[in-house]
Amino acid sequence: MSTAWKIYMLAVVCFLVGTSEFMIAGILDKIAGDIGVSVSAAGQLITVFSLSYAFGTPFLMAATARLEQRKLLLYALGVFVAGNAIAVLLPGFAFLVASRIILAVSTGVFVVTALTVASKMLRPKRKEAP
Repeated sequence: MSTAWKIYMLAVVCFLVGTSEFMIAGILDKIAGDIGVSVSAAGQLITVFSLSYAFGTPFLMAATARLEQRKLLLYALGVFVAGNAIAVLLPGFAFLVASRIILAVSTGVFVVTALTVASKMLRPKRKEAP
């Protein structure tokens, strides 16, 4: 597989996991109705995701710094899938909040690692600024 193809695949997966933060905004009213909370309480799911992403990702990146990056990408995707499974399979607002935290940190770890891996794949000439 060519280097360009690998970089494009990393970009596509980054886009897909990254949309997990924003897709919930359009369906907040439906989520609130399903789990029996106010729309403003359901809106806290976005806040929880953002704060977990911002504060959790640096700590997890530091904790996993010694792992091989390819394995770290796979682990992050596995945790991302587990976070989605929690949201789908377990009932209640508390599990949805836990799911959003898991999704946030796994997304953050994946995106940061993918950007690092992609930058290492580039030829030295391509790394220079124009």
